[in-house]
Amino acid sequence: MELRRSWQRWLGLWTDRPQREGTTIGERYTIQELLGMGSYGLTYLCIDDQTGKEVALKESKPSKGRLSARLLDREADVMKRLHHPAIPDLLDVFTSGRRNYIVTEYIRGQTLEDCIFEQGLRYTERECLELAGQLLAPVAHVHEQGYIHGDIRIPNVILREGTVHLIDFGLARRLGEPLLPELKRRMREVPEPEDEPAIPDQDLQDMGHFLLFMLYSAYEPEKGREPASWQEELQLMPELHQMLERLLGLRPRYEGGARQLQAEMDRVLLIME
Repeated sequence: MELRRSWQRWLGLWTDRPQREGTTIGERYTIQELLGMGSYGLTYLCIDDQTGKEVALKESKPSKGRLSARLLDREADVMKRLHHPAIPDLLDVFTSGRRNYIVTEYIRGQTLEDCIFEQGLRYTERECLELAGQLLAPVAHVHEQGYIHGDIRIPNVILREGTVHLIDFGLARRLGEPLLPELKRRMREVPEPEDEPAIPDQDLQDMGHFLLFMLYSAYEPEKGREPASWQEELQLMPELHQMLERLLGLRPRYEGGARQLQAEMDRVLLIME
C-alpha cells in the first residue's frame, strides 16, 4: 500500500509538472511565470498575445482527472455571474491538449499572506477592520448572486494600492449546495460538516478567522508565557472582541449576513475615531 501511494505521488508530480516559461497555451496565452500550484490546478501569469495584457491562466491538474476539470468548470460558471471591481473578471474558458483552462483578469499586487510573512507588516486594530470591511463588499456581492466563496483566507486576498481584491473561486458553490462527494473523500479537513449545504454564514465564519489572523500580525508574545486562547492573548476593544465572538459562533451570529456585519464594522470604526 505504501509503495502504491509513493508511486501515485511520483506519477502525480510528473504528470502535473508546470509548463515552461515561454510556452503558448491555446495559441494565445504565453506563460511568463508560475503563480501557484493548488490541489486541483496550476495558475500562471501569462501575456494575452491578442491584447498584450497580463492575465491569470488556471489549468486543471491531469492527475486529478475529471474532478479537477469539473471544479474548473464550476469556478468558471460562478465567475461569469460575478461583476464587481474587487473580483477579477472572467475572460476566457477553453480546452487544449486534454486540459481545461480558465483565464481571468490579473490583479497585480501582493497577497495579505505575503504582506505579513514576507514583508513583515503589522496591522493595527483599525487597519484590520478597514481591510475586512473592504473585503465584505465583494463577499456580499457573491452572496447576492446566490453563491458562497468557500475559501476566504489571507492567501486569497490581494492588496493593490491599498484596495483589497478577492480571488480564487475554486471552492465556490451555489447556496444550498453541499460539498461535492469527491471532495468529501479527498479532503482531509473539511471546513464544515460534510452534508451541510452552503450558507452565507460559512463565509462570515471565514471572515472571523481572516480578521483574527490579521490581528495576530501585531501580536508579540511575552517571553516564557504559555500559549493561550485569542481572548486572553489579544487585548482588543470590547466591541471588536464581541464581533469576533459572533463571527466565530461563540455568540449569536449575524442573522442579516454580510450587510449587517458591514454596518457593525462601520459602527466600531466610528468608535475608534
